[in-house]
Amino acid sequence: MLNAAIILQYTDQLFTQWIFLPAVFLLYCCFTKYHTKTPKRRLCYRICLILILIFLLRCFCAQFIFTEVNYPRFADSGLFPLINAVFYQGQ
Repeated sequence: MLNAAIILQYTDQLFTQWIFLPAVFLLYCCFTKYHTKTPKRRLCYRICLILILIFLLRCFCAQFIFTEVNYPRFADSGLFPLINAVFYQGQ
């Protein structure tokens, strides 16, 4: 179980460090019409948009929901190992 938590923390760390790449692509597409030319580009645009939304949801959860004040509330949850690995172990 410890190895799964380490892998999850590493994946979360990579995701938070490299999220700027889809963000830069979205900004580029906002100022140009690059994403409307082919279906592959539209798909790439949508995937980047979904990644940015997931990142914003993760930031919201980290700052407002999974705080140390709410720790006892989530300790009895069935998803506690996942929540603990992502939001509490890295601090």
